[in-house]
Amino acid sequence: MPPRATRGMTPPPVSTGGMTLVELIAALAIFIGIAGLIIQVLGGGLDLWSTGERTRDESEQATALLDRVELELRHAVSCDRGEGEPRIQLLCDVLTMDTNGDGTHDCRAQRLLFVRRLFEERTMVALREAGTTPGATQTWFGEASAKGPDLLATEGLVECALVPQYDRRTGYEGRLVLWRGLKSPIGGKQSLFERARRDGSGLEGALLEPLAEDVLYFGLSFVDPSVQDSTASADGAGAVVVWDSTRGILPPGEGYQGFRHARGPASLEDPDDDVFPQAIRVTVILAQPPGEAPQAALQNELQASTGTVRVDVRNGQHLRKLGSALTLMKVGHEWVEGGDSDGALLTLGRRGLLGTAATQHPPGTPILTGRRFERVVPLPSPRSDLMSREVQERKR
Repeated sequence: MPPRATRGMTPPPVSTGGMTLVELIAALAIFIGIAGLIIQVLGGGLDLWSTGERTRDESEQATALLDRVELELRHAVSCDRGEGEPRIQLLCDVLTMDTNGDGTHDCRAQRLLFVRRLFEERTMVALREAGTTPGATQTWFGEASAKGPDLLATEGLVECALVPQYDRRTGYEGRLVLWRGLKSPIGGKQSLFERARRDGSGLEGALLEPLAEDVLYFGLSFVDPSVQDSTASADGAGAVVVWDSTRGILPPGEGYQGFRHARGPASLEDPDDDVFPQAIRVTVILAQPPGEAPQAALQNELQASTGTVRVDVRNGQHLRKLGSALTLMKVGHEWVEGGDSDGALLTLGRRGLLGTAATQHPPGTPILTGRRFERVVPLPSPRSDLMSREVQERKR
């Protein structure tokens, strides 16, 4: 039997098993702290994942673009045994474009035209049937719907043009679209080379198809025996950034101002002294589509003056991740050297890089960064200046 409480004794206290307010607040604080750490770790992991996904997308897009360009270049040809101005050419010049209609050509980009084998004949029946019908008059400009009996004979060759143009869509300022044009048979009044010589900002009236968008930079440099250091600036011993296989179209000069091996207009109709590079270095810098990655912009107007300056920026927190090392950035359509940033201020160094010009930029001009990809494509039939001299000696 349980013991009975006797008179005069106090009964033992009964425990309620609850928590005091202080204990509850302390437990709640600990829980909030742990939850904050978990959210921070998860947020960091999601940031890494999204960055990895963006990097993968850029790599896949760049690889696809470089593969396409390499396929075109590996079928380039250089032999032309005709008389007069050669139909087989390789021309790389600099486009100048007015992007805002103010009369100033504020966008520059390299344009490439060349002749290659018409490898589309392997898969397109219409091209294999071209030239089989007497009286055919149609030129092939790359249309998939072309009808073979209507096409002129192709000779197995096609003119190919890679033409960057600034993106006219709102929100895509500073970006380029890379277009491709085709024309077979080569030569004639509708030649892409003739169109290029008449139009210094595009390709007059040519039928073009887009190869890639969100391109910040499409650059070309040429490897030949005169290049002692392909990584050096475009000067007398560095990279060649324009090319004229005829040596009679572009003026003599260095860098983007002229062709190193130019000989003047008299050389235009002499195919024996034509020159073709050993290889072409193709460089692309790609950006994420608008809205998929943070994008900074100028807070105030940026003058065209050169020299190191500090500029106010908005939405520039992602620029802090670039560190203090100098890196290429694109302000509008001008390439500049960017330095350290705290998210609100950005240091700009050298201006007018990669063939662009230092220009004035209004407030709100986008500041773009992207990943750089390169590939060196050997050409199947190079012709050097030395080979041209040997031909001239034999003719004498």
